[in-house]
Amino acid sequence: MIRGIIKDEAGLPLPGAGVKVKGSSTSAAADVNGAFTITVPDQNTVLIITYVGYDTKEITVGTQTTLDIRLKETTGSDLQEVAIVGFGVQKKESLVGAQSSVNVADLKQPVSSMSQLLAGRIPGVINVSRNGEPGATGSDIFIRGISSLSSGDRSPLVIIDGVPNRNLNDISVYDVENFTVLKDAAATAVYGIRGANGVILINTKQGKTGSPRINVEYYEGISRFTKRPQLIDGVNYMNLANEAKYSDYLRGGAAGAFTPAYSIDAVQKTAAGTDPILYPNVNWFDAIYNDFGRNRSATANLSGGVSNAKYYVSLGYYGEDGLFKTDEAVNSAVKQNYGRYNVSANLNWDITGTTKLDLGIKGILGQNNYPSNLLAQDIFSQAFLINPTSFPVLYPNGSLPGISPQADQRNPYGDVTRNGYRTSYTNQLYSNIRLTQDLKEVTPGLSVTTMFSFDVNNTNGINRTKRESLYRINPSDPYITPGDPNSGYKYGLVLQGQDFLNYNYDNGGDKKMYFEGAVNYNRTFGKHAVSGLLLYNQNDNTKASAPNLTLSLPYRLQGLVSRATYAYDNKYFFEFNMGYNGSENFAPNKRYGFFPAVGLGWLLSSEKFFEPLKNAIQMVKFRYSDGIVGSGGSGNSYADNEGQRFYYLTKVGDAGDYTFGQNGNLGTNGLGVTAYGVDVTWAETRKQDLGFELKTLNNNLSLIVDFYKERRKNQFISRGTVPNYIGLANTPIGNLGIVDNKGIDGTIQYDTQFGKDWSLNLRANFTYNKDKVIENDQAPKPYPWMEQRGYNVLAATRVGYIAEKLFDSQAEINASPTQFGTLMPGDIKYKDLNGDGKIDSFDQTIIGRGDIPSTTYGFGFSLTYKNFDFGLFFQGQDNADVILNIPSFANSGGLGNMLAVAADRWTPTNPRQDAVYPRLSYGGTNNNNYQSSTWWKRDISFLRLKNADLGYTLKEGIKSIGVKRLRVYATGYNVFTISKFKLWDPELGTNNGTRYPLTSNYSLGLTANF
Repeated sequence: MIRGIIKDEAGLPLPGAGVKVKGSSTSAAADVNGAFTITVPDQNTVLIITYVGYDTKEITVGTQTTLDIRLKETTGSDLQEVAIVGFGVQKKESLVGAQSSVNVADLKQPVSSMSQLLAGRIPGVINVSRNGEPGATGSDIFIRGISSLSSGDRSPLVIIDGVPNRNLNDISVYDVENFTVLKDAAATAVYGIRGANGVILINTKQGKTGSPRINVEYYEGISRFTKRPQLIDGVNYMNLANEAKYSDYLRGGAAGAFTPAYSIDAVQKTAAGTDPILYPNVNWFDAIYNDFGRNRSATANLSGGVSNAKYYVSLGYYGEDGLFKTDEAVNSAVKQNYGRYNVSANLNWDITGTTKLDLGIKGILGQNNYPSNLLAQDIFSQAFLINPTSFPVLYPNGSLPGISPQADQRNPYGDVTRNGYRTSYTNQLYSNIRLTQDLKEVTPGLSVTTMFSFDVNNTNGINRTKRESLYRINPSDPYITPGDPNSGYKYGLVLQGQDFLNYNYDNGGDKKMYFEGAVNYNRTFGKHAVSGLLLYNQNDNTKASAPNLTLSLPYRLQGLVSRATYAYDNKYFFEFNMGYNGSENFAPNKRYGFFPAVGLGWLLSSEKFFEPLKNAIQMVKFRYSDGIVGSGGSGNSYADNEGQRFYYLTKVGDAGDYTFGQNGNLGTNGLGVTAYGVDVTWAETRKQDLGFELKTLNNNLSLIVDFYKERRKNQFISRGTVPNYIGLANTPIGNLGIVDNKGIDGTIQYDTQFGKDWSLNLRANFTYNKDKVIENDQAPKPYPWMEQRGYNVLAATRVGYIAEKLFDSQAEINASPTQFGTLMPGDIKYKDLNGDGKIDSFDQTIIGRGDIPSTTYGFGFSLTYKNFDFGLFFQGQDNADVILNIPSFANSGGLGNMLAVAADRWTPTNPRQDAVYPRLSYGGTNNNNYQSSTWWKRDISFLRLKNADLGYTLKEGIKSIGVKRLRVYATGYNVFTISKFKLWDPELGTNNGTRYPLTSNYSLGLTANF
């Protein structure tokens, strides 16, 4: 019987520290005083002492019966000595692939979706948020930019706890242990057909040896829009409408008397504001949005265990209230909010000294409530379609004003508060079980492992919606008794609606099964270290709500993975990775693809000749990788149509009417080809990466830089060179597309200590990439400037005219090429690229890059003084643009709303060339000024203060209530943004501002350890 006590270097006990007899399942755990007892077989017994955050220690018992053990706290560099890689782990110093990790503590921010948190934090990752609506805030993620011509094949593969295709936005960030991004071929080739867009690896928290530990996280906060578009007020709207209409009156030759859109009397009464029912002046954004929303989160987890059995269990809640207004007097159920519960359990057993069993179960329950049967973006757009003078928010009798019985020109307030509501429910179960057998009795370093996972997702929606009656008061005849306001208003019925709620529902879901079995080998022979992996895996995914037979068939992938590594003297490293995968989507003879990659590494600082420099530079490493990865299978997502499945089969279905006859007036239903079978195979990407790593200033300063390039060929795209006169019902696809991509990404970090009270962390990262279309099968163009090859992928969405200036005079117009309609001074002058004297489609060219930036970056610091901590983190993007399509009198038929910036326009008395709007026009009589052109191009680069944190930690806790450690903090998220673009939040990337805005959050919270 051995007794002992386990302490840290300061002499404080380490309760829960693990004690295990080496080579046996016998174990014990230290009590609250750090004391333990354990039975050992003999004096040669070796005890393994472990504690979270401390170096593991091995002690030979010998003749001792009482042990006094001191553990050393693990340093920051040692904590990172093992890195997560595809299908395993490796020593960090031996890595030859390009991969990056993020400090999980930095991801604990007051938002619902984990993908929102990556912007500017990981080199090589481009992350943009396009929606701030509660429950729909998932961001777009691109690893090292865009190399695919298909918008559906640009997202990385997400793997959670070893299982592919799980949703990272459904996982609570408080359950995450580590977050790693794989970027080059050496890191992703093992994923074969799914590795071309990069891979995200997430491992959730596991139990640690020790007494039970309880951690509680809670925060409560408020949210507001980062920036909301500013609508014009009613008086300015009316004056500008009159100006625009007068301009078109002149444009039409000034025939007859001019009739303004709004009389002087109407303008004056609207300005006076004395009768807002007949002469309203409504800001529709103010009418439908509150100033603030609310969000909150609560999470508690329990973990612990002994050396042969460990557990981690957590329960979390996140809730968020949107900013849409609620009319409690009408229906309190019409609210905009989102709630999610997360349950996580990870259990680990050492069944024997060589057999391990790991079980993971996660449950996610979500509920979204929405006003109306419309999407938030639809309601937001409606506020742009109703001008401030159309009608008031409500009439005095509580009825809804309206002017049209049709779908548009609706009352936005009615959409939010009077059209019923929708509720959607999601419930998901993630489960995975792994069995690992150490075969060291066969040969040291050999093991086998197998894992099976079963994931199921169900969604249900309940719609209880209606359309209330709409009424209209005629300002020319508003009263029941003409001229007598006391007689009451005369309400004219515009739309006969209903007061009861309709009911319908929808549901969907899917199930996913995954299996893998692997043999691992890892052994060191003197200066030689070798490892190997041979793995088989397969996926079987089924979508329960598929609309037809073809899409209902299971989506299956299967393949082999292998890896071989060799290291000599911890200086020279070689790695070979291979994925061999197949999918049912391709013909049997082209079903499988082989994707190899090699990597080389040189730890220069381990050379003897480098030793004199070790005091100045502690580590220098070079690495290079080259390999092939694939894309184009059905393993990442579900197909939208039959043409995306079984590419080699021609599909036949209902083709509608065949028309014939002398006048084409005869027809009959029939069958036709819905998708043509083609002999295609995987798209392939060759990735090359050259990396450099450096540590200096006593390991306090670290630098990692990667240069990369890739070519993705054989991409699936529709054939652009097939002429329409051939008569094909659908354009066939082919392995035609080629895109080149190259760039640089890097990160730098500095950690230092000032005395015993101050510590500082500085960090920054940078990503730049440049993609270029080499081949897109674009049909031949008559002029070189119409060519899309040679530009970046998204440039195809930026085709338009080059705006030279605004016309100064009629003489200049007469001397210029013809354009669109009757022109006047103040209209946009376009460049005649082909010199034929007229502006038409042959003068269009690439005029922008797209809304995905080529450059992203992030930088920040964390400062600690005694118990206080303070940090700031900035995130930015550069080289992205939008081509505006903002409201105007011309493209709204003279009825729609306008932005406040419309006041910044060209006028005869102020003929500015730098005005936002050219000469105004009314009712669609002139479309010259609203062509897609460089006049409307805007740079959406920005710098944002992403996070600001201030905290105070009670390191001794509050012992009277059992709290061992307590931190209270205040956090700001999306605090402010600096950008030349002022109309709305530039990160939204929208060309008209109608997306639900992003939000800022300000929270107070606490973290308590029991």
